[in-house]
Amino acid sequence: MIPERAFGMMRGMRVDLEQVLRHSGELQRARTLLELTRTIDRLVRGVSRYRASWIAWFAPERPNEVRILAATGPVEALVRETPVVPRGTYPLLDELAATGQPVIVPDARVDPRSNKELVAQLGCRTVVNVPVMLGGTIHGALGVGTFDDQGVVTPTEEELVSLVSLGALLGPALDRVQALEDRDRIFLERAALERHLESLQRVEMMGLLSAGIAHDLNNLLQVTVASLGRIKPESLGHDGELLVDALDALAHIRAIAKNLVHLGRESSTGAQRVSLTERVATTLEIVMPSIPRGVRIVRSAHGDPVVDAEPTQIDQAITNLVLNARDAVGDVGRINVDVSEHELDARAVLDRPGSRPGRWGVVQVRDSGPGIARDQITKIFDPLFTTKPAGTGLGLAVVSRIAERHGGFVAVSSPPGEGACFELFLPAR
Repeated sequence: MIPERAFGMMRGMRVDLEQVLRHSGELQRARTLLELTRTIDRLVRGVSRYRASWIAWFAPERPNEVRILAATGPVEALVRETPVVPRGTYPLLDELAATGQPVIVPDARVDPRSNKELVAQLGCRTVVNVPVMLGGTIHGALGVGTFDDQGVVTPTEEELVSLVSLGALLGPALDRVQALEDRDRIFLERAALERHLESLQRVEMMGLLSAGIAHDLNNLLQVTVASLGRIKPESLGHDGELLVDALDALAHIRAIAKNLVHLGRESSTGAQRVSLTERVATTLEIVMPSIPRGVRIVRSAHGDPVVDAEPTQIDQAITNLVLNARDAVGDVGRINVDVSEHELDARAVLDRPGSRPGRWGVVQVRDSGPGIARDQITKIFDPLFTTKPAGTGLGLAVVSRIAERHGGFVAVSSPPGEGACFELFLPAR
């Protein structure tokens, strides 16, 4: 129903209650902001000669802003560009918020209250703003108007009454739509979280199974190596060389299995002096079996920086960066893993958001993949954010957390056509 304050605005005017009830029912049937926008636009066209409308909202928690929720006609493109504007941008809305009364501007070209820059940009002529009320207070405005060749169209008393009643009905409808959308958003977020939790449970289960398999494999390899080691190569003649090669391969496999078991354990050793060059070499031995044959890994080192860190966590961070690069390049490509030491001054940190001056050990992982979209690069370290169909959205979040725990940070860059480059910065000793 129309609030008492709205009836005050229409006192002395003829109100079509049947029309009000009909409009109220149509607005209440809208379940989304888009449906509500289309409904209000249709109703405005039905009760007036105006063919363009907009909805402004004064958020109580942000008193210095005006949010344009929706618009049709020439205003629509402007709203897409700047849906939120500072108070004072649209003087007519400020006047409505201050007085609580409809604001009518017959011709915005000559009216001193209008924003002349906006008038020139949109070709505004007649502008009518009526209050949108909720709980007896003004929360926004319903605006209508004409543009360019439509000329000046001053509202009749009947049109103004209908527009005021629509504004009064719009407040509760907007509140209801926002509540429904919030509920749907929470439902979708909860469903997404549940899917991620299920995925994490699968990952945890696979990790436990892998650790168990690696442990058993290591024990079997130990027996195999010990048994074959009793055979003297010279007793096999020319085949002795084959035995030596087999023992070397088994020793290498055993080292990988031991590293895999070590990587799967939660670290409790605390920080110690760690060579980043050694950590990279160890990690690459572990991940190499999972790298496609068509992907070339190039390792380089410029110095041997030493950091205070938990080795297992550093291995985990490097592993995540390399596997992330593997997923980016696919079956064919190149991954460069470089270790270096950098001195960042106040000027250098400007190119690396989140960094700070100091001496750093750096592990850089650069891939030849498609790169990262500009609108995603600020989200990739967010927990549970992923662009991979089977991804958990935890890999890069874990890398970032490990870096922060050690007093470091992660920098990322992705110039168009040049793949992605991640740099793990850790304080150097």
